[in-house]
Amino acid sequence: MSNTERTLTNRLRAIGPALVLAAVVVGPGSITLSILVGGSFGYELLWVPVVATIFMITFTWLAARIGLVTGQTLFSVTRAKYGDVIALAGGGFSFLTILAFQTGNNAGIGFASAALFGGDPRFWAAVFTALAVGFVWLPALYEKVETLVKVVVGIMLVSFVGTLAIVGIDFQPAIAGLVPRFPTTSSVFLALGLAATNFSIAAAAYQTHLMKENSWGPERLVEEGVDTILGIAILGVIVMTILLTSAGVLHGSDASATSAQGMASVLRPAVGDGAFYLFLIGFFFASLSSLVVNALIGATLLVDGYGGDASMEGRPVKLWSVAAMVLGLVVVLIAGGSPIELLRTAQALAIIAFPLLGFLVIAISRDHEFMGEYRNSPAVTALAVLGYLAILAIVYNYLRTLVPALPP
Repeated sequence: MSNTERTLTNRLRAIGPALVLAAVVVGPGSITLSILVGGSFGYELLWVPVVATIFMITFTWLAARIGLVTGQTLFSVTRAKYGDVIALAGGGFSFLTILAFQTGNNAGIGFASAALFGGDPRFWAAVFTALAVGFVWLPALYEKVETLVKVVVGIMLVSFVGTLAIVGIDFQPAIAGLVPRFPTTSSVFLALGLAATNFSIAAAAYQTHLMKENSWGPERLVEEGVDTILGIAILGVIVMTILLTSAGVLHGSDASATSAQGMASVLRPAVGDGAFYLFLIGFFFASLSSLVVNALIGATLLVDGYGGDASMEGRPVKLWSVAAMVLGLVVVLIAGGSPIELLRTAQALAIIAFPLLGFLVIAISRDHEFMGEYRNSPAVTALAVLGYLAILAIVYNYLRTLVPALPP
């Protein structure tokens, strides 16, 4: 193998953990809200996924540092610093939040398959859930997950960027959309919803486990920082591409779409079969990767929270992953799985999980006892605090939907 080939192989290996997170964040939820935002406000909220990506990079990097420096997972350190109750609460509520998103992934793979191959979405949801359950019991699971997400992210990039190339971009308003502002009051709530699906603190916290799975230490701090930026930036590019496509096709037209399959149906008469199939293929693989990885994240955080064996090869993680996928499928089979309603349920459960996880990541990454000379600089902490304020804004936004009397 040449030096160039070896360098490329090493780079793909190193960027794997961040791509795992990108693969789970770009799922039916983020795609649905990107379509809604682009269709409703055109390019005006293009800055939202940019800011959300910056915050996601920040928290993913902080979690990676915790894993690299301590050699432990987030809730292992939490248990030592704050006690069993906080660790158990963090793991339990993280699992419940992930479980709500999991139902959307089960529904998404069903709808995408039905649009591509025909048939009942519930049948396809059952088929791919069964395949995903079998997948998590394969040996050397982490290596297979990394391979899966690298292939899937590559396909998503080609599919969504290819769709956008067919649709085209109006560059002047797109550039103007990078300047933060809210065109209307209602846009604030939709923007916060989009940020919530792209800035997943639970996925970021999972980075501590990925560092442990690779047995990496402090010697990789600089390299992992670069790889985190590259991997999560790909997430931002995919989400922005979907928003740009929706803005180009839906905004200012009589057409409307509130789902990925609806968006694909609009693309077919507007720009042809090529865009229709490219977009659906991207959505299919986004749902497929999220179906597997989302369940693994939820199971791992839960098991870590109660102090069990939280490795991918451990039986508890595999069992809880299967439980998450099966429960998600049951909801789809019974209720049909409305993406918007499932997102609202996930946000309700995130009211407790996300602020707690955000606090733990910031506090531990600044803790001298655990991080020593590698504790965060004031500048990084300031950026993390801004991200934490965004988490609180997302939570408050949801509370306002429950209690309209709350001030805006």
